[in-house]
Amino acid sequence: MEKLANCEIIMDIELIENISGANQYFEVIFSTKDEKKYKIILDSVSDMRYSIENASIDRFCEFDKQFSEGIVHNSFYVVENSKYIEYFEYQVSGTRPIDNLKHYIILDKVDTILDILTSERLTLVEI
Repeated sequence: MEKLANCEIIMDIELIENISGANQYFEVIFSTKDEKKYKIILDSVSDMRYSIENASIDRFCEFDKQFSEGIVHNSFYVVENSKYIEYFEYQVSGTRPIDNLKHYIILDKVDTILDILTSERLTLVEI
């Protein structure tokens, strides 16, 4: 069963404003409620999915049940026992290393959800 864990970054994203990049390098620019802007640098991205909140209602209802277990409700999570990593492993048929992959979820308060598979840590930069 998939389970959320807190990421090393604890903050709330008000709005994801821009997602850019290619070839395993991406940047996500977002603002917080206090109108500060940040950039998350994603390097060595193996796969990334963008969706709107309505596409994940059932999934997040299941995740929400875990918040009483000490999960800090914020905008950055790591998914343990990720079905997405299992799916990715099946799709690449052993052609890509998956041993160090982490599944991150980044979401804002509006309706944007990013699922990211990477072997690197997220890098946060204030802009």
